[in-house]
Amino acid sequence: MKYNEIMPECYIDSTFVSSLLDANVNHKHSCNEVAREMERGKYKDAFAVGIIDNDKRKLSYIEGFEVIGQTDNLTFLKHKSKHHYVIKIGQDHKAMETFIKANVEAIGMKMEDFDLPSDLAELIELTKDSVSTQKDPRILKLCKALRQSPEVAKLQEVLAYLADKQYEVDIDVLKKMIE
Repeated sequence: MKYNEIMPECYIDSTFVSSLLDANVNHKHSCNEVAREMERGKYKDAFAVGIIDNDKRKLSYIEGFEVIGQTDNLTFLKHKSKHHYVIKIGQDHKAMETFIKANVEAIGMKMEDFDLPSDLAELIELTKDSVSTQKDPRILKLCKALRQSPEVAKLQEVLAYLADKQYEVDIDVLKKMIE
């Protein structure tokens, strides 16, 4: 199965989200590419979910979105008039890898348990390579283990709900999932 309307911005995000949904997603190479596809591309007038790092880049397109809920490391946004959703992963100015490390700790494990570096810079360097990220058995094992984290389970539930309901999303139901 493939969810073309779900667009993560980088390789580790795509690998992680594909693992959560047990399906392929529409990988984009940057948050700008995600925003461009939603604002002016194929999904301009269609249902779409963008998944981006909550890093230093501020996208003008998501200024038209409202926050519908937050967790420690996730911010869920909805466009004011379209069936567009954005999920920012990580705390302010942080990348996906910080989200991963926080949720590994939340399940009582360490990065070394997956034979992965605990140093953030080393982890980021490792996850930037598409081939190693998408096929690396250590990363795939990590993604599966992270499903045990309450925050990741919440993300998985929200993504499954959005993918299933698309144009029929009930915002109140979605907000309760995020609480």
